[in-house]
Amino acid sequence: MAESDTGRVVAIGIDGSAYAEQAFDWYMDNIRRENDRLVLIHVPETYDLHLASPGVVQQLLNELECKVKAIEDKYKGKVDGKIQGKFRTGSGKPGEVIVKIRQEEKAGMIVTGTRGQGKFRRTVMGSVSDYIVHHAHVPVLVCRQEKDLKA
Repeated sequence: MAESDTGRVVAIGIDGSAYAEQAFDWYMDNIRRENDRLVLIHVPETYDLHLASPGVVQQLLNELECKVKAIEDKYKGKVDGKIQGKFRTGSGKPGEVIVKIRQEEKAGMIVTGTRGQGKFRRTVMGSVSDYIVHHAHVPVLVCRQEKDLKA
């Protein structure tokens, strides 16, 4: 496990879903070490804006900025001085971005949630957690959702 000067570096993929929050909470409750440094990684949704008017584009960008800020504030509140770290965002396919940022930050582990998609949907749409498991060259902890969890 990669260690920083102050301890290990752990990357956690987050978004606005209950699945990501459950994975974060599981990490905090079960495997967090006092000297860990977190890298919280958020990949906002992307939109095809080629045909949109400038006003619509600006409105969508403003909404996106507000959503990203709300997610950052939520997780800063959950950490609340208990652990050091940073919040990073990137654009592109979520799995690819998470693996890339993990490498840049030299994180020795990735924690991610999963939506528990069926085999057909996972095959057609792809799965962020599957991508991470197959392309990250570090341990990946995939937190499965509880049966009664709704996004």
